[in-house]
Amino acid sequence: MPQMIHFQDDIFFLSVLIKALDAGLSTEADPEHFRERVAGDLFFLDGSLKAFRGLLAQNALLIDRSEYLKLLERSSRSFVQLLERLVGGEYPRSEAYASYRPQLEAILRDQVSILAELDGILDASLSGATETDLVSQDELSELLKE
Repeated sequence: MPQMIHFQDDIFFLSVLIKALDAGLSTEADPEHFRERVAGDLFFLDGSLKAFRGLLAQNALLIDRSEYLKLLERSSRSFVQLLERLVGGEYPRSEAYASYRPQLEAILRDQVSILAELDGILDASLSGATETDLVSQDELSELLKE
């Protein structure tokens, strides 16, 4: 039985997690207590955003695909901004994540690439470049008559 994906809710959940991480990193919270959790969440977000990008890129005929692409693009953009701030040392305790810097920079490069890809897919989707010819029910009936 195929699994049903609730894109809107799933992407919303990811966007809330990104906002929570941004708010948490903006505080002076003790990194010794939260560093592993934050790093794990960053890796989780990276994998999840990549997975949803892949699913939406493959499913051109998905109902509401453009809306899902917009939501994913917005979430991806927020994640890129969070990573830029963390790698750039703009958060109060950014230095505590120095040991993760190479991984975070690699994630940032990948996410910038994904963001560009999403922009391209979204532009193509909104311009109708991915439109396909659909057969109406009447036409299908005519074609299937013996």
